[in-house]
Order: sequence, then C-alpha cells, then structure tokens
Amino acid sequence: MADQVEKAERAVSALMRLGISAVLPLWALLMIALGIEYRSLWWIGTGVAVGAVGVLFLAGSPIANLIIRDR
Repeated sequence: MADQVEKAERAVSALMRLGISAVLPLWALLMIALGIEYRSLWWIGTGVAVGAVGVLFLAGSPIANLIIRDR
C-alpha cells in the first residue's frame, strides 16, 4: 500500500513542479510586456530575471527532460 501512495506522491510532485516551471516563463513574458508598454526598466529587468529562473526550472523538470530526450 505504501508503494502506491509513494508513487502518487511522486506523480503529484512532478506535476506541480512542471506546472510551476511552465508558469514562471509565462509570467516573465507578461512582466517584460508590461515593462515595454510602460517603458519601465524595473518590469523588464524583473521579467528577465524571473524568465531565467523559469527556464532553468523548466529545463530541469523530469517530465520536460523526458520530452526533450525523445527528440
């Protein structure tokens, strides 16, 4: 029984990490767009920083890693 629970916990963890790592680059693009619209270097810089972290998380995601390896 513990094996099924452990597998479920790992699956939920992987999906949560993938979801968060997919949202971060989108949020970064939104911040960069806001910076361009309002001509604010703060939004652009913050968007670039969040985007860099988001891309690292997305590239390190186990599910994204499986997709990348298939190609």
